[in-house]
Amino acid sequence: MRTHTARLRALSITLPLLLLTVFALLLASPAAPVHAQEEFKTLKKDYETARKDGSRTQMGRIAAKMGDTNDPDAAKFLLKELDEDQKARARKKAGLPGEVRDEIIKALAKFTDEKSVEMIGNACLALKSDKDASLALDQFDFFMALASMKNSPPAEKAVRAAIADAKNAFIKVAAIEAVRQAKAKQYTQDVANVLAEENEAWHKTWLIVPINVFACLQELVEPEEKEMAIKVVEATIAWQERTTCADERVRFFGGNMLWKLTGEEADMSSTFYWKWWVQQMKTVGNVDAKNKPEAKRSKTVASPPVFDTQPVGKRFVFVIDVSDSMKLPLKITLEEIEKRKKDRGPISGRRKKDKEAEEGKEPEDNNPLRKLPWEDIGTKMDLAREELSRSIKDFAGDRYFAVIIYSTGHTLYTEGWIKATQENCNKWSRNVQELTTDAMTNIHGSLMRAFRMGAKGDTETEHPAVEADCILNGADCIVFLTDGWASWDDQSQGRTKDKRNNVDNSVGDGPFIYGEDIWPDVLRHNIFRKVIINTVGIGNHDKDLLQNLAKRTGGVYVDWGFPES
Repeated sequence: MRTHTARLRALSITLPLLLLTVFALLLASPAAPVHAQEEFKTLKKDYETARKDGSRTQMGRIAAKMGDTNDPDAAKFLLKELDEDQKARARKKAGLPGEVRDEIIKALAKFTDEKSVEMIGNACLALKSDKDASLALDQFDFFMALASMKNSPPAEKAVRAAIADAKNAFIKVAAIEAVRQAKAKQYTQDVANVLAEENEAWHKTWLIVPINVFACLQELVEPEEKEMAIKVVEATIAWQERTTCADERVRFFGGNMLWKLTGEEADMSSTFYWKWWVQQMKTVGNVDAKNKPEAKRSKTVASPPVFDTQPVGKRFVFVIDVSDSMKLPLKITLEEIEKRKKDRGPISGRRKKDKEAEEGKEPEDNNPLRKLPWEDIGTKMDLAREELSRSIKDFAGDRYFAVIIYSTGHTLYTEGWIKATQENCNKWSRNVQELTTDAMTNIHGSLMRAFRMGAKGDTETEHPAVEADCILNGADCIVFLTDGWASWDDQSQGRTKDKRNNVDNSVGDGPFIYGEDIWPDVLRHNIFRKVIINTVGIGNHDKDLLQNLAKRTGGVYVDWGFPES
């Protein structure tokens, strides 16, 4: 009896507690969105206050917090901010600060509810980059948010629709590059499928499509993913046989992709070799090195090298520093330069096996730098001038070149593209011997000048990243040389303190003075174009800047640095 009574008492206590718990859960279930809405309203007020006060940092932080709310109203607000930014820039007015815009894009990637993701996808696809190519960069930003989302059908639908677009190269490449940067492997097959598309424009005009496809697949597919690697090689074989594309930059990016996936150095045009490789992988699971068929080695570079680099393509821009510091003494010898070249390894960045390296090694006597009059070279400018002169003289062939010199300003020294006939090469080899030093170092402005090159040389475009003339007729490769650190840009109106050494009035007050600001902007202009940038640093220079420019564009960084007093 006592036991029964005790049980009744326990039940009388437990049952109300259970009911209270259930009731609390029922109340809590709609509270999450209500709380998110209230949080967004507070953040919106804080954001508008920060915008009024001109606080960029605070605006960016608040935008990031809006993404954490996962509230559709927050997504709608952030999309409206981007829309207003696009309209302002179209009217050539000041839009959102760059760092705020970046935070908004990152915030959009955090949303997971279907309504918000659909809004982001629709906003992206609504931008008509086929009519206004400048909108392609905005589409890329949206695609970065969408491609970064995991297990989101609405996001995948939008990204896949863009990758499969049959007419607009810009939206297609914007999505492919976003997938590459986000390393979104779920789209690997979609990107590979582009190679099967029957569109002559992709291999005859808009070569940025296959170039970006190969760059993306190189990032997405690992050698150990044998099944996918085989599919990609098969797709490349079929594409090459159908198009017979011989463009050097396409072959460069395609060759790099194939080498990364397979470790094989064969040129992508050697389709018979790649068919053998596929058969080996399918039947044996690996390659029989002893029974390899003969294949054309991957060689898509201009010869001879310039400034210890080998440029790729048909149109080359030499961007040469002539700032005042270039007249300082040279403190590096030919012997040290040759030693560093050996330490740097193959110019392509591909490490061969010992035997292959020995077979393909270039005799030191053939080093073009040995042709220079070293007894007359006393300053950094002497070295730059002599090597540029030597490079141009030896540059004759089926290609074009241009020379941009820069100090505080920048000048298209050749006044346009020069066809590399032997006569023209001899003439400009002599002309560049007259280069002299002057003033400060405008790295960003000179690189943008190179990106603005079109069919007739200089263009006035404000959008070299997407201007058709620049893409179709502009630089394939830039050889960029500097002896120091940026100290001026095209936006500078006056001088201010250099944060690197706290020296007052020593650098310009523009937004592109420091390397960490320069290379991300240059890379953004290169999202679609994939111009290869080889960099050469003489003396005490900004190694981080030059390394990022070269590494992130498929180029080579050459370090001719030395301590300067």
